[in-house]
Order: sequence, then C-alpha cells, then structure tokens
Amino acid sequence: MHTHHLIKSHALFTPLLAIAGACGGPPEPQTPAPPHVVLISLDTLRADHLSSYGYGRQTSPRLDALAAEGVLFEEACSSSSWTLPAHMTMLTGLPVSVHGACDDRLWARSDSAGQPLPVPLRGTFLSEHLRAAGYATAGFYSWKYLEPQFGFGPGFDDYERLGHTFYSHPIVGPQVEEAMAARDKDEYERLERTYPELFEDGHPTAPEVIDRGLAWLEERLGDNEQPLFLFLHLFDIHDPYTPPPPYDRRFDADYQGPIDGRRITSPDSPVHGAMPARDLEHLIALYDGGIAWVDSEVGRFLDGLDELGVEENTLVIVTSDHGEEFFEHGHKTHRRQLYPESIQVPLIMRWPGTLPAARRIAGPVGLVDIAPTILAACGLQPPAAWPGHDLGELSRSGGRGTGTYTSELLIFDEGSVPERQLALRGPERHEILRARGKQDLEWEAVDLEPKAGGPLDKGQASGRGAAPAAVLDELAALRRSLAARRAATPARSEVHLHLDSGDLLELGSLGYTGQQAPPGATPGDGKRLCLDGCVWPRE
Repeated sequence: MHTHHLIKSHALFTPLLAIAGACGGPPEPQTPAPPHVVLISLDTLRADHLSSYGYGRQTSPRLDALAAEGVLFEEACSSSSWTLPAHMTMLTGLPVSVHGACDDRLWARSDSAGQPLPVPLRGTFLSEHLRAAGYATAGFYSWKYLEPQFGFGPGFDDYERLGHTFYSHPIVGPQVEEAMAARDKDEYERLERTYPELFEDGHPTAPEVIDRGLAWLEERLGDNEQPLFLFLHLFDIHDPYTPPPPYDRRFDADYQGPIDGRRITSPDSPVHGAMPARDLEHLIALYDGGIAWVDSEVGRFLDGLDELGVEENTLVIVTSDHGEEFFEHGHKTHRRQLYPESIQVPLIMRWPGTLPAARRIAGPVGLVDIAPTILAACGLQPPAAWPGHDLGELSRSGGRGTGTYTSELLIFDEGSVPERQLALRGPERHEILRARGKQDLEWEAVDLEPKAGGPLDKGQASGRGAAPAAVLDELAALRRSLAARRAATPARSEVHLHLDSGDLLELGSLGYTGQQAPPGATPGDGKRLCLDGCVWPRE
C-alpha cells in the first residue's frame, strides 16, 4: 500500500533535497508528489444501464475502457434518490441525516414573523480539506441543485455553473421573469429569438462543462506543480431524454410513435404507467442514448487528460448521484422510492500504477466512501464523524464490500407530514422502511437476484409487513449513531438565499417542487414544513 504525504509545493521541496545532498549528508528519501484528483458525477445514471455492469446495449464504451484500466465497484449505493442530498453526501462524506440537506423545502421555511429560517447544514466539504492541504480546486456543474444557494461551493477556488437555461442565466433570467410577470408576450418572444439555446428544451450542456474543466486544468498545470482537484457534474442523462444526433436514434432508429423524450413530468405527459410497451421501449432507448452521449464526452475529457500528460498521476473517479425509474415499481424518473434502480449507481476508479487494473469489487460500497477515499489517496485523515471507508485499500486487497449502507428520502405527497423512507443495503440484502408521522413502520425486503424457477423477478419484494425485531433493533442503533455523528459535526454558518419565484419556476420545469409539494404550501409557509434536517434520528 502506497501512502502519499501531501506537500504544499513540490517545487519548493525539491531544492531543499538538493541542498541537503550538497552539504554531504545522506539524501532524504523523496516523498511522492500527491496525485491530481478528478471526480466526475454523471447525474441520473443507473448502474445497470452500463455495458460494464452487464447491460445488453453498448451504452458506455469509454467508461467500460476506464473500468478495464482501473477498479469497478459492482454494488455502489447512493445516499438518496435525488440530486441535492446525494451530492451533499458525495462531497462531505456524510449520510443525509448528518449533513442535513434532506429536502429543498428547508430553503422555503419561515418563522411566525415571516422571516426565513436558517438551513441547518453540517459538515466540511472535501474541497475545503484539499484546499487547506495545498490543492488548487475547481468545480463546474450544470444544474441548480449544486448552486451555492443550496450550500455547495465552499473550498473551491473556482466554482461555476455552465449550461444555463433562461431560468438560471444571470442576465437573461431576470428579464424573462419580468416579462412573464407582466404577461408581456412580445418581450418574451424577443428574448426567445435572441437566445434560442437558452429556451431549447434539454439542450446539451456536457460540452461546456468538459471544455471548461479541460481549460482549467491546462491553465493550472503550466509550470506549477501544485496538485489539482477538479469536480465535474454532467446533467445530460437526466430528463428530458433528448440526446443530440446520432445518439437520439442509436438504439431505436425505426420508432415512429409519439414519444420524443420531452414532457416527462408535465401534467399532460405521455409517459405514464399505462403507456404502450413499445412507447416505453423507445423512452428507455432515448435514456440509453443519453448515456452513450455523455459517455463520449467523458471520453473526450479522458483524452484531454492524456494530452496534458497528467494521466499517470491522476486519480479519476466516475460515479452518479442516483438512478432512474421506468415503472419497475410503479413510478417514473426518481425522488419517489429507494429501490435498486433508484439508488444503485456506477462507481469506477482509475489511478495507474497505484490501483490495480481490470478489478471488480463485489459487495456494497457507497457515496459516503468517496470523500475518505480521496483524502486517503492524498495522505490526509478524514474527520472522525465520517463513516466511510478508503476504497483504495479495498481495491488493492481485492476484498469485498461488507458494510451496511443507508439511503434516505422524504416524500411530501399527502399534507404536511412527510413519509420517511430508509433503505438498508448490505451484502445480499436490500430492505426498505417507510413511516409517516407516528404510524407503524412498514418493512419490505427486496429480492436482488431472480429465484431459479420462482415467480420473483429481480427487484421484487421477497417479504413485507411489520418490521422484524432485529431490524427495529438495528434502526434504534442507527438512530443513535447518526445523532452522535451529527452532534460531532460542525454546523455551517453560511446564510443561504431562500427559494424565490424564479427558483421555483426552474425547479418546476423538471418536475421538482410541484410534484411533491404539500397542498397549499407556499415558499414562505414554514408551519406546514416540519423539517429539522434529520430524517431518521427523530423518534
């Protein structure tokens, strides 16, 4: 096992060694330079739709090649089934009930006087640890939930959203909102003509993120040997499923029906549980085309790393925040359930010469492991409150993941009391607990493999009902552990802007906020939104 001790300036360190040698003393052993680190998050990518995870379609040749050069984790588990809490886990190393970003309604609460309530976030970001240790840091992302408004960005020297829509554009957005408020159709159409790319439904954004990431690397490398940390977030797999040509026809070129990948969550959506099987088949083909498109952009970035000459000393990690549902359990998209199709994500790591090549690791691992893995690669110790493990060590040992990982979700669909969901994923185990308010827990065990000759398909329930006593005991211990970790984690002091009408319009354009909003709730209605930032420590 190689241990990499971080040095803030390798350029300063080398002359000191030369001076020591000139004085006649024995030369000091040179400490290996810390690696560059690239973390890539491919939003909405379920693991079982990648070729390297056994999918029948060749959706991911570049990710497959990356896995052949590194390590693939077969059972990586997200901390939730939607973007905000999952990325907070990815970048803080904390479960949802510890970091506290359990629902975007935390950014809509107000007190009895109508004043916004602070958002109870906790934790320190991976980027903060790395910058304090001498890394140059940058993050480039392409969707609202990763904006500083939601707590992201600390520790990054450069943190920038790319691929704007007319809702989010810093100049055009306010003009559009003003035109809409005034019902000024002429001005709205003028803006639409002037900035057509901002109004295009699902226009590709991955190239902007990749270009910006490569430019930042090239700019920062130069003659400076400072280690670099780069976070990239690509959103084009998410609905609407509108990959650019030829990816839009790659997997279903003969289809002639009404499904075009748009209006997935609109009230008049053609995508519903009773849709014809042929239409659903095409919808999935469009999703798969989006995967292939983003895979090609990841490949372009990896080629750029090679051209910059830093591939050998760069730890690359590719993962996702959550999966996507296609009615396997009655729902579409995500943020509704915690079944494997929603929370099992890809996780691939490559670090030539330090991590083995073509290694597959069975058994559960999780997004909570990514931050401690990166710190360990950089010779740094993770905070004591982080529950994750160093996957580099697991990769080199060739062992199996053996822990139990949690995924958490709040659902506001019936009044102001949310349904709380918790998934427990362990070796050969996936169990889901549900409860609303003080109601008894509902328990479900999910079958992870088809039964030979039996009626169950993969992912169907193999047991349900009242929670077994052993599970209740495990939940009680989990509550105590999460509460202790939260108490030991520093509270963040940033003041976050609350959601305004423009924010709600942008989120609503992709089915967020409206889909699960409590009846009668408004951005300032704090009385109906009974959140405190912890999902499962609450008795």
